[in-house]
Amino acid sequence: MPLYNIALQLLDLFYPLRSITVTSRDPNCITAAIKAKLRRKNRLMRAGRIEEANALAQRIGKEIAYRNKTRLSHISPRSSVKDLCAAVRQLSGRKQSTIIPEGVSAESLNRHHAEMSPLITV
Repeated sequence: MPLYNIALQLLDLFYPLRSITVTSRDPNCITAAIKAKLRRKNRLMRAGRIEEANALAQRIGKEIAYRNKTRLSHISPRSSVKDLCAAVRQLSGRKQSTIIPEGVSAESLNRHHAEMSPLITV
């Protein structure tokens, strides 16, 4: 057996390949590297190595914050506030809840409230 094959077998023995799947259900800030670190943190927590897990959790948090920051850095709040709000909404996972029913406008609301309010005469 050549030396190259022996070296590869030793590498495979001590550093096995791992596959990590990043799906569309994962947030955009989660990469394969971050997901691997999260799995390692969970293993450390289950093993009772809480201090190590907390240190790893801080590094993971910094990486996620950096990825989120770089995703928002290309949007200028002066030029497009609407795009910035949409990007923040996407990061936070909130849905836009302003649904305007058909036939309702500012004029129709003003007319309705004017009809409903009592007239005060002096």
